[in-house]
Amino acid sequence: MKKWQDPALSLGERCVEFAKSEMSAGVAEDKPNSFTSPRIREYFKICTRLVNGKETPIGLTFTAGNWCAAGVSFSLHESLLSNEKPVHGYRLGVIEVMSDMQRQGTYRTIAQARQGQYKIKVGDPVFFDRSNPNNPASSWWRHIGFVYSVGAGGKFVCISGNNGGKWRLSNHDLKQVSLLGFGDYPNVKVVEVVPEVVVTTTEVVTTPPPEPVVDVSNLDDHSLTPPPHDTGKGLGKSNPLGFLTVILELLSKLLKWK
Repeated sequence: MKKWQDPALSLGERCVEFAKSEMSAGVAEDKPNSFTSPRIREYFKICTRLVNGKETPIGLTFTAGNWCAAGVSFSLHESLLSNEKPVHGYRLGVIEVMSDMQRQGTYRTIAQARQGQYKIKVGDPVFFDRSNPNNPASSWWRHIGFVYSVGAGGKFVCISGNNGGKWRLSNHDLKQVSLLGFGDYPNVKVVEVVPEVVVTTTEVVTTPPPEPVVDVSNLDDHSLTPPPHDTGKGLGKSNPLGFLTVILELLSKLLKWK
């Protein structure tokens, strides 16, 4: 069984496992700043955009561009179990994922996380502000990844694509000014399976109402041109040992199995 299809893991944990596998496989752009490769184009193909209230295919003809949101979307697509539905659309734009989760009430602001009203967990989508104060047109620029691990004192590690042209780990702190918020993926795990009976355990987190929804239903004036500038460039302190971390984790598991 592929790790990202393991029902003993939550959806977010499975998405992280898939992202780790892509990073371990060396998925990256064909060349620096090309924003494309055969594998990345697979990410694009599943993406749609909400236009006039209708999901419209957009990624089939899109061949190159910032791909962090598409990477998260493809991770979700590949990690869903047969009885699960997507918790947000498969999007090319980060702001579209954010808008989806705001409408569904599953978006948590950074203020909620800092004040302890929301406890971040492995697999949560994490949203970063990539806007330029000197350029008002950039107000919606974003970056997205998954919470890879959670440490003490508000520290966490993120795994994201389109971070220097590939999947990477980066170190962060809840105090970071560019953090916008998190997505609250359902934390449901199958812990026991018997004929016709599935026993689950669910963590319920009480949070204040999410912030007002960003309306992107008519993004780019109904254009099917995906939003640019969803990039991980300069995202945070890079973790140069990211790939080695994954390898050590795998070796540790192999030793335990023996």
